[in-house]
Amino acid sequence: MICNSIRLRLLVVAVTSILVTIAVAGASLVVFFERQVLRYVEQDLNIHWTELATAFGTEGEAGIGQKLTDPRYHQPYGGAYWQVSEGGRPIMRSRSLWDKELPLAGSREETDRDKAFEIDGPDGSELYVIEREVTVDGDQGPRRVSLSVALDHGQVVELRQAFGWDVTRVLIPIAAVLVLFAWLQLSLGLRPLRAVGQELSAVQTGQIRRMMQRFPVEVEPLAESINRLLDRQEDLVRKARDRAGALAHGLKTPLTILRGEVRRLEQAGLQDVAGCMQEQLQLIYTHVEREVARARTSGASVGCGAYTQVDETIARLLRLMQHMPRGERLMWEADIPADLAVDMDPHDFGEVMGNLLDNARKWAKTQVTVQIERLGDKARISVEDDGPGFAGHARGERPERGVPARSDPDSSGLGLGIVEDILAEYGTGVDIEGNGRCRIVFDIPLSRPGQLPMPSKSAVPMRS
Repeated sequence: MICNSIRLRLLVVAVTSILVTIAVAGASLVVFFERQVLRYVEQDLNIHWTELATAFGTEGEAGIGQKLTDPRYHQPYGGAYWQVSEGGRPIMRSRSLWDKELPLAGSREETDRDKAFEIDGPDGSELYVIEREVTVDGDQGPRRVSLSVALDHGQVVELRQAFGWDVTRVLIPIAAVLVLFAWLQLSLGLRPLRAVGQELSAVQTGQIRRMMQRFPVEVEPLAESINRLLDRQEDLVRKARDRAGALAHGLKTPLTILRGEVRRLEQAGLQDVAGCMQEQLQLIYTHVEREVARARTSGASVGCGAYTQVDETIARLLRLMQHMPRGERLMWEADIPADLAVDMDPHDFGEVMGNLLDNARKWAKTQVTVQIERLGDKARISVEDDGPGFAGHARGERPERGVPARSDPDSSGLGLGIVEDILAEYGTGVDIEGNGRCRIVFDIPLSRPGQLPMPSKSAVPMRS
């Protein structure tokens, strides 16, 4: 099965085409060479036949043998033969035939007597023969005799084989050069596609926002389509966040008014009615916040080229936590590698870390620690506080999202639910560790693996 690679497929097709073409060319050259050699042999046979016809009838068989110039006629099975036949039987033949005779062409009805033909010769050989009839004067009147000359076809076979090996030695380097240039052609031809992949990777890691490289005219429409898709994706994410913010702002006033009405009912002594309304308002608030958070994060993880500088974002959030209730009384510590970037939208990363730090601020007794370490191509981020752990964690259970999990009856677990929703968009989730102390951990891919600096401890000083 061919590997799922355009380069390999095209290379296999190119190599196969080259090999087949070279093989056909080599075989054709050998056939054409043999055809030309046979033409030469036929011309040589015509010369030998003319010599035999000129010498025939002068001094008998011995005279013929002396006057014919080819020395192979005098060697047994020497490769060159002649024969004179009359009335269907040989009357003279060359010494090279020894005790054999050349088959006559008269029994072959379709044989053209003016052209050469092949027959089985002595000693298992194949002969190329020309046989023609002539009329000579005799003592009893004109005589019709058949003159035949033959050459061993094995010589032609040897020449063809030698030429075939020569052609092979020439064509093999040519095939190797053609394969090399086919590979170079594929490499140069597919280089723009590799450039597209590198540009997309740079967009995904946030190094560039759009594909800016100038591509060949065949690839340029693809790059423009990808840029338009990225523009549309970014526009959809922006509109979704704007609508989520507008929804939250639009519901804030009605919910505030309804909570005021609940307080009036409590002051009027209608505790049951007020409690029921308060419970329903809290459910509405929880549901709206969850859906608004989902709308803000929907689509943000889809290749928009967004990344987050971790140390700057967490430092800003820690400064914010100091000015919130109980924040100034806690010790905040951060162990973060400098210039570390994660493959996550800055808004989403702020939502995740903001909710986790706010959760720790509410429950910590004295200290909150943020720690980040590299694990291969991912960053492991943990937020730990010395407050109480999650209910049910000691029994190995996970708290349900949106259900009170800690000891505070006013906590709805909404922050953790939002965190899990956002991280789910990036294909990861949180892991809750410890009982008695709370440590929430999640992994997120690094934005620029291979260019990360050495970690350095950066603690943010806080009032104890």
